[in-house]
Amino acid sequence: MALRQFGLGVESMEEASNRIVRYLYENFCTKPTGEKSCALVRLFKTHPYEDLEVELAEYARSMLGDYPPWPAMKCMTALATVGEQTEWNSRHTSVGHKAIPLASESVVAQIPMISQLIRQLGLDIKTVINPDPNLLVEIEQRKYNVFYVPEAIGSPYIPAQDSFVIPFGIKSVLGFGGLLPSGNMFAIIMFLKVQIPISTVQMFSTLALNVKTALLPFDRGAVFAQKKDESATASKQIFTRNTEQEIAQLRSQVGTLRQLLDVFDQSISVQSDRLEQAIEQLADSAQKLDTLNERLKEDNLRMGAELDIVRQMQQMILPNASELEIEGLDIAAYMAAADEVGGDYYDVLNTDGVVTLGIGDVTGHGLESGILMLMAQTAVRTLKEIRETDPVRFLDALNRTLYKNVQRMKSEKSLTLAILNYSQGQVSISGQHEETIIVRLGGLVERIDTMDLGFPIALDDDIADFISHISMELQPGDGLVLYTDGIPEAKDIKKKQYGVEQMCEVIRQNWHLSAEEIKQAVIDDLRGHIGTQKVFDDITLLVLKRTELGVENKSPHQAAALV
Repeated sequence: MALRQFGLGVESMEEASNRIVRYLYENFCTKPTGEKSCALVRLFKTHPYEDLEVELAEYARSMLGDYPPWPAMKCMTALATVGEQTEWNSRHTSVGHKAIPLASESVVAQIPMISQLIRQLGLDIKTVINPDPNLLVEIEQRKYNVFYVPEAIGSPYIPAQDSFVIPFGIKSVLGFGGLLPSGNMFAIIMFLKVQIPISTVQMFSTLALNVKTALLPFDRGAVFAQKKDESATASKQIFTRNTEQEIAQLRSQVGTLRQLLDVFDQSISVQSDRLEQAIEQLADSAQKLDTLNERLKEDNLRMGAELDIVRQMQQMILPNASELEIEGLDIAAYMAAADEVGGDYYDVLNTDGVVTLGIGDVTGHGLESGILMLMAQTAVRTLKEIRETDPVRFLDALNRTLYKNVQRMKSEKSLTLAILNYSQGQVSISGQHEETIIVRLGGLVERIDTMDLGFPIALDDDIADFISHISMELQPGDGLVLYTDGIPEAKDIKKKQYGVEQMCEVIRQNWHLSAEEIKQAVIDDLRGHIGTQKVFDDITLLVLKRTELGVENKSPHQAAALV
């Protein structure tokens, strides 16, 4: 619609052409950045040699060499140009392709781009060079197509590879045009910095009709823009009306508009068919979605029931408050799952004066993670009941058990797991997990790296060579803190992580309080950091403080086994 209007309010074909190429150059761009998609856009029109301006006639003659020009010889003339370089924004300052003489078929054949342009537009070179008036109306109303070079680099049809195509990043070339009633050809050529597919190119064929509508009023009138003094003189002259030319122009306008209507009718028909197909597809999709939704509801109910059972089982096997009441120790624990079923594990077991603390983190969340967590708790409990105290044998047996179950499940889940045994003030740490935080009386914090004390559980069938342990003494007032990565990796609204350092600082400041109060201080500070952000990982925290001599007096031989 915009292209059709550019012939209004101007006095020459050149002015209309400049408005057309400028519109295309400005509007074909990358919307977010405004970067132009075209490096150069030009509009050409064939023009008789005898009617060329002196400058253009000299340029055309120089291209012919010894070949003599004649008055009616058609010249492919650059009527309008716009582009990235300053000199490309006026036909007067452009260096090349100002007026290309189409002296003969053999001459045109030596200009690959023009030769290919004419052929791809569906025109015959003979018709362009010497149009037959008897066939002109039929050809004019029938031919409109596109000129398309998908890969500009290396193409024999696009000249100036080293000086233009490569340095300016030309990727594709697109042109469209046709014939005017006078027999002259017009064509717009766009040198594009983007790659475009053939499906996009085909949409440009009908634009030739819109451009033709804008150029028609000047087909046998003012082609080149006149200078101000020439325009003033011309306005005072009285021209003889050429009725035959006006009738021919009107017929061409009617024919062009009829073509546009035909195109629009075809487009409407195609779009109507597509819309009908889309409605049928949507109806079919809606039916499938309804069926799928019903199935999903059933699956969700079943899955919800399964998850609820696993969640209840997880809660049931966690240590209860009475189990945390161990003589000589002050213990507090916290666990919150990010999803319905979490993958965190912790346990506190007291057998024959040896207190075993276990903490682990299964990869991911959901049903599989929850089941693996239950398996880990059962395996730890079993090994504890058979009085296995050797850390290598303990973790190796636990790993082999879980590994075989995970393989049977065809799962890729694994877990980090640390096992701590405490007796008579001595604590032994084995297994790979997060850091173990040792806190001395007064709040002095020591961070124990467990990376070299084990290997992820259920990842490999034999991890015995990777298992090690360390031992240390806890005096009354000393203690330890165990946690899963859901605490240090929790983020606030600005994506800043909570971090181990902040947790240690809260522990240090509150170590004079009870284990329950220390635990709550950390959780409150963590919740304050997270704010309204969603919690994406399970959160588990275990705090232990040695208080009085107590449980360690009951079984000296067990304490000796830890060292």
